[in-house]
Amino acid sequence: MSLTPEGATKAQLGPSERASVANALLAGFENISKYNTGVCHDVVAYTLYMRGASISPNDLSELTGQAWLRKFNYLGGEKWDGYSVIPKGKALGFYRLIDKTFFHSAITTENIDYARSVNGGKLGAGWDRAVDFKWELGNRNEDGTFNFDGTKIEVYISSL
Repeated sequence: MSLTPEGATKAQLGPSERASVANALLAGFENISKYNTGVCHDVVAYTLYMRGASISPNDLSELTGQAWLRKFNYLGGEKWDGYSVIPKGKALGFYRLIDKTFFHSAITTENIDYARSVNGGKLGAGWDRAVDFKWELGNRNEDGTFNFDGTKIEVYISSL
């Protein structure tokens, strides 16, 4: 993972202090680049860790990029129905059916239907701008998919 020196220091805090940092990140009071300079999966994992998810310090130092997908286990989580409110601090995995790939991860904020991420275009290009993912995806298709970027995708919620 691409932790900054400050990100590594904050990761060593106690649970309540880490939760405070996570809440500031999710609210947009802090920018993730201050703590982590990785791709979407990395920044979501870091924020989950700071919130107290089942991610170990070893995971933070050993996993990077798409290696986080095993830990997120999106397919073992819940497939989003396009309507339900997703609680704050849940990792979202965006799955492209054509190549059976999770191409993006984001994390939900305290604002209903909003998430933060990086490197995800309309689904979260920069941490400083929370994205209304429900609006970006539009209406759900009858088969439970969404039309996005010229293809069909599904959205999964990690159980972490």
